[in-house]
Amino acid sequence: MYLEHFGLDDYPFDGLPDRRFYYVGSSQHQSLGLLTTALSRSGSICVLTGSSGAGKTTLVRMLMRSLPRRMRIITIDDPRTDPQMLIATILRASGIVATSFESIAELTLKLRQMLEKSIALGIITTVICDEAQGLSDDVLEQIRLISNIEGEAGKMINFLLVGREDLLEHLNKSEHEMLKNRIKIFANLPCFKEDEVAAYLTYRLQQVSCVKPVFTNKAIAIITKKSGGMPRLINAIADMCLTLAAQKKKEQVNSLIAKKAAHLVLHNQQAGFGSLIKQLAREVLSGSLYARIAIIATAACAAALAFSGALWIMKEYYPVRSLEGALLSDEVVQERYERVSDYLLKGRNASSRQLFFFNQAISESYFKSEAFATLFKVHGYEVADSEQGLTNEVLRSVNLQSFHQTGTFAEAISYNTPVLIGLMDDNLTPFYGVLYQLNEDVGQIIIGSYLFDVKLSYLKERFLGQYTILHPYVGDLTELKSRMTDTRKAAENRLRPYLSNYRNRALEAANREANTALINYERQKDELAKLRQAIRQQVLSTIDSSNKTDAQLEKELDRSLAKALEDNQEYQDALGVLLRLEQLSSQKEVRADEIRTISLKLDDGYSRAMSLFLQEQRLNDVSPRAAALLTLSAYDGPRLINVVPTAN
Repeated sequence: MYLEHFGLDDYPFDGLPDRRFYYVGSSQHQSLGLLTTALSRSGSICVLTGSSGAGKTTLVRMLMRSLPRRMRIITIDDPRTDPQMLIATILRASGIVATSFESIAELTLKLRQMLEKSIALGIITTVICDEAQGLSDDVLEQIRLISNIEGEAGKMINFLLVGREDLLEHLNKSEHEMLKNRIKIFANLPCFKEDEVAAYLTYRLQQVSCVKPVFTNKAIAIITKKSGGMPRLINAIADMCLTLAAQKKKEQVNSLIAKKAAHLVLHNQQAGFGSLIKQLAREVLSGSLYARIAIIATAACAAALAFSGALWIMKEYYPVRSLEGALLSDEVVQERYERVSDYLLKGRNASSRQLFFFNQAISESYFKSEAFATLFKVHGYEVADSEQGLTNEVLRSVNLQSFHQTGTFAEAISYNTPVLIGLMDDNLTPFYGVLYQLNEDVGQIIIGSYLFDVKLSYLKERFLGQYTILHPYVGDLTELKSRMTDTRKAAENRLRPYLSNYRNRALEAANREANTALINYERQKDELAKLRQAIRQQVLSTIDSSNKTDAQLEKELDRSLAKALEDNQEYQDALGVLLRLEQLSSQKEVRADEIRTISLKLDDGYSRAMSLFLQEQRLNDVSPRAAALLTLSAYDGPRLINVVPTAN
């Protein structure tokens, strides 16, 4: 009922298994990586534990998609099995006829034969046992025995035991000591912390096209406290929050809505200490007056005795010591206090302050619309009506248009203009910023309200492959292919000034490059002539000129010189350089001639100039990328990289 109110495509907190909503936090990411690495090879036993509702089933589904394709995955959901039924289930899931009436020896022989054939075909078998805390001791021992089956390539089967925390108590029994020693990975899924809950809610809302923050910070804190960080309860409370907010026609979920939603979801589910106290008070007050007085007096006496005893014990065995005294006298405590303060107190030093602001800015930059407004400000404009947003009409009013593209990081910075990029934070949640300036290996990026200097290696590693830029308005490029002459000419006229500017710059550059190439060619030609003359003098000094005419001497000199030039490696290298420079000079001159022949005043001037530009950019058609590159080359707006013209 709240989809239309918040403009969502689907229910984000339905709780149903949907791969779109799989959120991988830091703990989940670490556990997923460890389990994927261990189970990708045969012969591994792994354990995954977590409270009920912590997301174990979700992580197992993601793990099944992460494992290699040539992996046979067998799931056993019911822990109420026996050793024979366990082996029979594995065989039947592998396509082998087996029953629990066969002996364990017969079943084990079939299992060994099946595993040997699978390994020969490159197939790894992994058995996932859910609710493993309910497996009997005999079944756990049978799992150990099955995991010991070896072939020529070693052990041939994997096991993943998934269950609650009491599975660890089960495995710590003395009879399972050998099984515990065989376990490679003990992975645990803790409950979400407050910042992870915020990232979790934001991520699921983004998957259903939510473009604005919905939950306030106080509401997130309440959801975290009431749910205990359990994803299942988070979903239930968040779904109820959206329902109540839609009923009240609120655009955001505040703390009051969050408290009411948590009360509705958790009503009669949790009987905490407060509920027990209230029940006890009701029973006491329901008695007679004398009974109530006696109970209250007895409780007061017991409390006084307990307090006096605790105070005596503390003074006798645990001398009271103030925190200030410990900090002044205990060097270890003082050192740890200083270390923690450096990171927790944002104003204590420059390093911790910068890190605090950086993480804070990331947590406030999960929505692309806010980063887009920042990109608009970088170009010197600001949206007057924040509720209206940055529409195409607003961009058109200042002669700009946006270009959204999927590509590499190198492509994103090739436009030489500030660019909106999507990045991934430590919790694998997308956030957005504006790359404002590049300086060698450091990039200045605007995240939220702050400008940070970030290493380019960080940006390249976290780049999501999507970027957005703003460039001068050129309209709809599909009009260039219109059959209507007026429409097509209008589109050409919008691009013509940029092509004219490009032609002038290209002509200057081509002439400069042609002259430079010609100068280098002539210089190399002179160097080659000097080298040839030196070799000629060396050859001439070795020739006997007695009793020879000038013609004979010249003929012998030419013959010996040709052989000497051919054998001289320095001369041959210089000759090769000369030939390359001659070819380069010819190419530069031809290009300069091509540009000189283009006249934008002719009827075909637009087509010829555009063809030259597309050829230079290695593009096939007048695409939005081509229009962005063309218009930004002559744009007076901010530059991503400050290019200083060379003196050549």
